[in-house]
Amino acid sequence: MAFSFTWHFRRIPAVNAVVILSLAAVISRAAPMAEQEKQKQKDWNTSLNAGLNLTRGNSKNLLANGAILADYNKADNIFRLDIQGNYGESVVNKNGTNDTEQTTVQNARGVAEYQRLFSERDYGYANASLSHDRIAGIDYRGIAGPGVGRYFLKSDLLKLSTEIGVAYVCQSLAGDIENTVNLRVAQRIEMKLLATSKVWESIECLSAINDFGNYLVNFEIGAQAAITACLNLRVVLQDQFSSRPAPGKESNDVKLIAGVGYQL
Repeated sequence: MAFSFTWHFRRIPAVNAVVILSLAAVISRAAPMAEQEKQKQKDWNTSLNAGLNLTRGNSKNLLANGAILADYNKADNIFRLDIQGNYGESVVNKNGTNDTEQTTVQNARGVAEYQRLFSERDYGYANASLSHDRIAGIDYRGIAGPGVGRYFLKSDLLKLSTEIGVAYVCQSLAGDIENTVNLRVAQRIEMKLLATSKVWESIECLSAINDFGNYLVNFEIGAQAAITACLNLRVVLQDQFSSRPAPGKESNDVKLIAGVGYQL
């Protein structure tokens, strides 16, 4: 009995040593993994944005918007993803008794762009977008193509870039399908005013190569200011112009979008 007790007592320190070494190995592996996760969070910058306008009583209106924005920036690779949608409806009382519900806003747009830097300021790009706007008569509009660009200003506080390339546009306007090859020219500027706020502006022009009178212009200007470490206020003005809109529709569409964003 005494022998058995002595044997177990001598083995306990050995077991403890094994446990300590195992924990040390786990911690040594967890530290680089935590650092990699921290670096991953720096590489990706993702936010969720939403806004809501609701009225009830003598008037009944609903306007909602949402967006997912993601940026990836590491070494010579830059990726941007922008998915947004807007929906609005109102109830109209025509004769005092019957209410008629009307959809006033229904659109969605997704944009994906990849940049590969050739030097500190020059890069090649490939982008694609898909949009839909029921009120404007756009069943779908797809745009995709490559090109080259240059950062004329590039710092942590201010970035100014221009791009030129070609883009294939396929769209259906109120059932009329049209496919064109377009010349694309774009410009974007982004400026940080404070550590927690920024403003930006971008414009994109696409003209059909076989008919420069057939063109699209997408313009955006916006501002963002942080409320807390995760929440921010965001206001964006968008203007989309088509020289040849769907039959019976206007050429110009302007949207003012305000909402709250959550930084992931």
